Amino acid sequence: MLYAVKISDGKVMAAKNMNTSIDTLNKYLEILEHEMGSRLISVNDRRCSLTRYGEKVFSIAEQIVKTLKQAYTLKEKEKAVKGEVRIACNRALKPILSNKSLESFLDKYSDISLSIDVFDSLKDIGFNDYDLCLSCDFPHDENLIVLLSKESPCGFFVSNNYLANHAKPQSLEDVLQNHRLILNRNWLKILQFDTAKSAKNLCLSNSTLVVSEMITSGGGIGIIPLRLAKKSPDLVCLNQIKCNINSKIYLLSHRETKDIPRIRVVIDYYKKLLENF
Repeated sequence: MLYAVKISDGKVMAAKNMNTSIDTLNKYLEILEHEMGSRLISVNDRRCSLTRYGEKVFSIAEQIVKTLKQAYTLKEKEKAVKGEVRIACNRALKPILSNKSLESFLDKYSDISLSIDVFDSLKDIGFNDYDLCLSCDFPHDENLIVLLSKESPCGFFVSNNYLANHAKPQSLEDVLQNHRLILNRNWLKILQFDTAKSAKNLCLSNSTLVVSEMITSGGGIGIIPLRLAKKSPDLVCLNQIKCNINSKIYLLSHRETKDIPRIRVVIDYYKKLLENF
């Protein structure tokens, strides 16, 4: 009400603009002055004006009004963000898509719809069909940009079922000579191909999820991200075998479309999700 008096240049116009009576306005201004312990408005025959103290309170009230306007328009801005966002996701990263926070995000942006497809490798998809992508592979398309990359440490794992029929390996050499080694094909360079090639029995896949499922089913010993292993209580980590591999997660988007409002809010959601993943 003090703000209204100031910008309306008087009580009469302020009451009219606020759709209230002059008596109601006076009543609440008197209560405010009593709470503040000081006069806020000076009235004479010609006009009313704010006192020096009233001007100081007004400057605070002005900021409060601006903040309130932002709060009231926030939902309107969210509703203005609408349309379909197309997402491509590496199969090994499916747990990210089923995160519990997705429901609250979709409630907040109720006019956004997500279309999500799963793939095994970047080469399997056409990026013109998608707005953003969650990938385990680094992109080599100049039109794509990496919005965020996150490293996920890996380890050597084996299932209890496998250990029931085989001796527990104590070294990488033991694994290579006496066990079946299961690997993601992309990690051969890191492990050194010549070393992996010397394995007595080697199984390869371009899908980390397939590797994880093969190890879990007792197919052999392999390397998978710790985040995947946590979801399989039957897996045993072979801590005695050093693993220097880090699986990477990339959040990708087109250079030209990343700032479209509906795409930007989804990007921001997944960036926050991956930062805490």
